[in-house]
Amino acid sequence: MIDQKIAIIGGTGKFGQHMGERLEENNEILISGSSEEKASKVAEKYGWDFGSSKEIVEGADVVIVSVPIAVTVDVIHDVGPHVADDALFCDVTSVKKRPVEAMKSYSSEVLGMHPMYAPSNSIKGQKIVLCPEKGKKWTEMEEFWVEHGADVHVTDPTSHDKAMSIVQGLMHFSELVVAETIRKADMSGTDMEEYSSPVYQLITDLTARMLNQKPGLYGSIQAENPENEKIRASFIESAEEIKGLIGDVEAFDEKFEQLGKEFDLEGAQRRTDKVIEFLSGEVR
Repeated sequence: MIDQKIAIIGGTGKFGQHMGERLEENNEILISGSSEEKASKVAEKYGWDFGSSKEIVEGADVVIVSVPIAVTVDVIHDVGPHVADDALFCDVTSVKKRPVEAMKSYSSEVLGMHPMYAPSNSIKGQKIVLCPEKGKKWTEMEEFWVEHGADVHVTDPTSHDKAMSIVQGLMHFSELVVAETIRKADMSGTDMEEYSSPVYQLITDLTARMLNQKPGLYGSIQAENPENEKIRASFIESAEEIKGLIGDVEAFDEKFEQLGKEFDLEGAQRRTDKVIEFLSGEVR
């Protein structure tokens, strides 16, 4: 991507800055933020231009919306009338159907993007999901991700949101339930350290990793993906079903074998063995 005027709405945020830093080579970066003062400070740091969201999208070749999920659609509708019809209109949220539908109203070039990594990480090897909806300019962003070593997957918004209801919605929800169950237990975290196996440590570390992030992000992921409600209902139904099998050895064994067919058991064993060996070494 060369000689493009790229407007990043929310360019003062961590991911907005991350995108700006990687797109600034041979391009002009303009950012907006929650306040003009904040945008001014970040822009000065990087040598970028800044302005209000409506101002920076005027005449931009590429518009990237990088704001919290809960306000993404509202921001799109706010700036949309000021976006050129042939500008590549993008977002970087973890929900795709609603933002993409909103962007379609304002541009003939629309791309939903979901970078599945934290801005503190390198792009190399990271999964990037692209949902091209209109036009052909989206391939310019595809080339950008590929050039930075990303693992790019192209799909449609509906398929993306269904997949994310499991990858994010279900997994985060189950971690929250585990955390709440532990909180209600009689034993403290210090008590549990005396009995913790590496597997328990791994599972609780993953839960703690999530809880170390901003709650607004995870609350929005649960609330904004329309597919998540069905997944949560299925989770609760499945918990009751499994609970009903406890004590029935034959039925439990049959379900256990059935569930195993859904996973790469040998690959999972190899991968987790390595992690467990590392955790065991840390404990020693």
